[in-house]
Amino acid sequence: MPAAPPIKQTLELPENAILVRQLLERNPALTRTRLAEELCRHLKLRDCKGDWQIATAARALREMETQGLVQLPAPAHPGPRSWSPRRLVQRVKPASAVPERLEAVQGLKLVEATEPEQLRIWNELMLREHPLRACRLVGRQLRYLLASDHGWLGGLGFGSAALYLESRDQWIGWSPAQRTEHLPRVVNMTRFLVRPGVRCPNLASHVLGLCVRRIAADFERRYGLAPWLLESFVDTSAYAGTCYKAANWILAGHTKGRGRNGERDAGQSIKEVYLYPLVDDLRARVGVQPPPVEPLAPASGLDAAGWAGQEFGDCELGDARLTRRVVKIVREQSAQPSVSYAEACHGERDALKGYYRFLNAEHDELEPASLLATHRSQTLRRMKDRDTVLLIQDSSDLNFSTRTKCEDLGVIGTNQTGAQSRGLRLHSCLAVSADDGLPLGVVRLDGYAPESAKGKDPARPIEEKDSHRWLVTYQDGIELAATLPDTRFISVADREGDIFELFDLQRRLPGKKPDLLVRAKCDRRLEETERKLFAELAEAPLAGEVTLHVPRQREKVGKPSKPGRPGLPAREAQVEVRFKEVTIVAPQTVQTRDRAPLRLWAIYLEEKNAPAGATALRWLLLTTVQVVSLKQALRCVRWYCRRWRIEEWHRVLKSGCKIEEHQNHSAEALLRAITLDAVIAWRIMVLVLLGREVPGLPAEVIFDSDECEVLELLAKKRNLTLSTAIIVIAKLGGFLNRKCDGNPGYECLWKGYAQFRAMVQIVGLSRRRARGADD
Repeated sequence: MPAAPPIKQTLELPENAILVRQLLERNPALTRTRLAEELCRHLKLRDCKGDWQIATAARALREMETQGLVQLPAPAHPGPRSWSPRRLVQRVKPASAVPERLEAVQGLKLVEATEPEQLRIWNELMLREHPLRACRLVGRQLRYLLASDHGWLGGLGFGSAALYLESRDQWIGWSPAQRTEHLPRVVNMTRFLVRPGVRCPNLASHVLGLCVRRIAADFERRYGLAPWLLESFVDTSAYAGTCYKAANWILAGHTKGRGRNGERDAGQSIKEVYLYPLVDDLRARVGVQPPPVEPLAPASGLDAAGWAGQEFGDCELGDARLTRRVVKIVREQSAQPSVSYAEACHGERDALKGYYRFLNAEHDELEPASLLATHRSQTLRRMKDRDTVLLIQDSSDLNFSTRTKCEDLGVIGTNQTGAQSRGLRLHSCLAVSADDGLPLGVVRLDGYAPESAKGKDPARPIEEKDSHRWLVTYQDGIELAATLPDTRFISVADREGDIFELFDLQRRLPGKKPDLLVRAKCDRRLEETERKLFAELAEAPLAGEVTLHVPRQREKVGKPSKPGRPGLPAREAQVEVRFKEVTIVAPQTVQTRDRAPLRLWAIYLEEKNAPAGATALRWLLLTTVQVVSLKQALRCVRWYCRRWRIEEWHRVLKSGCKIEEHQNHSAEALLRAITLDAVIAWRIMVLVLLGREVPGLPAEVIFDSDECEVLELLAKKRNLTLSTAIIVIAKLGGFLNRKCDGNPGYECLWKGYAQFRAMVQIVGLSRRRARGADD
C-alpha cells in the first residue's frame, strides 16, 4: 500500500475546493476556524482536532482562496489585534533565604500554572526577569512555576516545536513526511528561568529532572497526545548549557539562525540544540529504520592506495574539495608518518599550501567528529561480526610548551622548576576486539585545553570537571550499542575512570548500554561492612591462581619532581584471584550524597612474590558484568589486559606520528592535524597486529601489486604471507629478526615503512618511464 501523502499536500488537492464550497453552502455561518475543523473531519485526518492540523488546514484554505477556487467568510478579526498578557500589579516578591545547597531547599516542587493568579505570576516573572522579556507561547502550551517554602524560584514554559530544525531532524533521521506526521509529538521548552537572585548550585539541572519526569503525563492529560521528545535552545554567548548536560540532555547541534518558521524568521542568533527523548524507542515509533551495517573485515581496504579513501572519502565537510584534500593529506602522510607534511608531499608547493589552508580554515565542519565520521562508520562495520567489543577510554597530555606563539593552549602541569607546561589534553576512545585484541578504529577524539587546577571543590558539578568527559564518551557508546544490537559492548577504563557518577549514569540510563569495567582507584565505603573496598576484597575467599604476562618496563630517567624507574624485562606474574559482589555507598558530596548505593562486582588480583626491583601487581576491578565464577572473573581480567592497546596507540601517535612536533599556531589547527594522525596511527597498529594474529594471510590482501613486487625483491622469494611481509618492512626499520627477538614492534614498522614506500615510488616511476620510452 503506498504511503499517504503529507497533510499539506492532501489539503491542497484541487478537488477539495468542491468540498469546501459544499460545506459553506450547508452552513453559511461557518467561521474560518470552524471551516478548517470541518475540512479536517471530512477528510478523516489523524488527530483532526489538533491545533497543528487545523492551522495547516487554515493555510490550505487561504491558498485555495488565493487561487480563486473558493470564497471564504470574512475574518472574524479583520485588523491586527493587540495582545496584552494578564499580569500582576507589581513585581513578584523575591524569594527569601534560599540556601546555597540544593538539599537544604525546603518544599521544592513544580506547580503547573493553570489558575488565573498562577498565570499572572508566570507572565510577570517572564516579562520582568527572563532575558527575552516575553511570555507568549506558541501552539500547545504548558507553564510551570518553581515553588518552594522560600518563595517562587523560577518557571518553565513549553510550546510547539520548531517547524524546521536541521540538527534535530538529522538526529532523529525522519523523512519530511514522517516529520509532518509526528512533529506534534515534539515539545519545545521555550522558557526556562531560575530567578537572578537565586544562587543554588545544581538547582537548574534538578529542575530539569523534575520536569522530564512529569511533562509527558501533564501534556497527554491536557491535549490527549503523549510527547516523545523535548527540545530546547541555549544561547552560548550568554550560557554554557551546563545544566542540560548535567540532566543528560543530548547536544544535537546548532541552529541556523532562522527562527521557528525557517527563512521567514531569519536573523536570529545561532544557538545550541539540546534534545531529551521521553521514550526509549523514539525512532521505532517514528518509523525510522536504521540503515543496515555491512560487515567489514579488519584487513579489508588497508592498502596504501585505497585506505585513505575508505576511511575519509565520505566525510561531509561542506565542500567536496575539502574531502578530497583530506584524503590526499592522509594518503601522503601515512606513507611517511614520522616526517612533516612538507617532506611527505616532497615539497610540492600547491599541496603544502592546500594543507595549511585546510588546517587554518574557519570552517565549523572541520571539527574532529566530522573528520572522523567516515572512519567511525567503517569502524562500525568492523564491529559488526564481533561478539564482544571493548570501548577503551583514556586521556593523554600533549606538551607544546615550546610553541610560544601557539594560541588557545591550556595548562597540563608544571615542570621541576614550577613553571607551567602548556599543551592540550586528548581524551579518546579506541574500539578493540575482545577476542584477538585487534584495534577496530578510533570511535571518539576529544581534544581540549585544560585550565589551571582549581582544587578539589565538592560543590563543583561534575559537568565543570575534566572527569565529565568520561561520562560523555560512555554515552557515545550507547549509540553504538543501539546500532549493533547483536554485539556486546564493554566500556573499559583505568583508575582515572573510577568515578561514582559514571557507574550511576550506567545504572540510570534505559535500554541497551555498554557494561563497565574499571580499575578501582578510590578505597570506597561499603554498605554491608565497616571495612572498606580493598580490605574487604583482600579477605574474600581465594578463587584460584593464574599467570599474567607483564610487558617489558621501559626505563624512565628521574627528575627532581618525579622519581624515575628502572628498565625491567617482560615476565610472567603468578597472581591470586578473588571476587565478590559489593554494595558501594555514594560519596558524601553535594553532588552524590542522595544517590542510592551501587551494586557491583569486584575482582581482586594480587601478586605475592614479585621479583626484586619490580612492583607487585595489585589490581581491583569494578564491573557491572556479573561475576559468579573464576571463569567469568578471568574473562574480565583478559578484557582489562586489552586496555594496554590504547597505551600502545598513544605511543605510536607520539613517537611514530610525532604529533607533539606539529608547528601550528592555534589549538584548533593542531587538533585537526592530530585527528588525521590518530587514524594513521591506528592503521600502523593494525598492520603490525595482523602480522601476529593472522600470519598466514596473503600479503596481497594488504599490499598492492607494486608493493608486493618490492617485498618479493627484498625477501628474494614469491607468494609472501602477511607475517613475512611485515618482517621484511620491519627489517628496513632496524628489526634484526633473531630467534630471541619475537615479533616486530610498532617502531621498527613505522621506520621501515617510510623506506619501503620510497622504494615503491621508485619502482612506480621506473615503470612509468619504461612505458613512456615504449610509446
